[in-house]
Amino acid sequence: MQWRDNGLGFSPVTIVLHWMVAALLVAILGLEIAMAAGPDRAADTGLAEVQNLLGLVLFLVSIYRFYARITSFHPLPVGTPNPVEVIIGRSVAAALALAMVLLPAAVWLSRAAGGAAVVLPGGHALPRLIDPAPGLKALVDTLFAIGGTAFLAGLALHLFGAWKNHVVLKTPAVQRMLGKHVEL
Repeated sequence: MQWRDNGLGFSPVTIVLHWMVAALLVAILGLEIAMAAGPDRAADTGLAEVQNLLGLVLFLVSIYRFYARITSFHPLPVGTPNPVEVIIGRSVAAALALAMVLLPAAVWLSRAAGGAAVVLPGGHALPRLIDPAPGLKALVDTLFAIGGTAFLAGLALHLFGAWKNHVVLKTPAVQRMLGKHVEL
């Protein structure tokens, strides 16, 4: 069994973690929308704890994904790719992997700087990274907003690239990320 990516394809580990990160992101954003739309603050506490747990899992998985991304060969592109698009696609993928490490860490740091704990289901809390510091919280929140915006732009580029490869160019790039063997 192939445990690491190589020039011919993604490993099953990479494929599973890719879709796990996608599902975690959708769940975290869905919980954020549910908490913003719901009038009940007591229910929001339980949702926030689940969201914190999902964020922790995302952070831990993303540390490995980023490490694997920078230490493994990336599969060759399928079809007849434009070299500029290959550079952009790989840069965006690496930036997204890094953002999935930095953004959850920024939330953890922001909460600690604001004097709040990151509480998980069952009443467990992550340790505070620093003592409360309102000035640092404002700085981290600003950096998070900038990073979050850049992340969403990168995610839009990633989704556009997948759509273009699948629908317009009709390459098997999406099938490869679904675990199917494709010919280069």
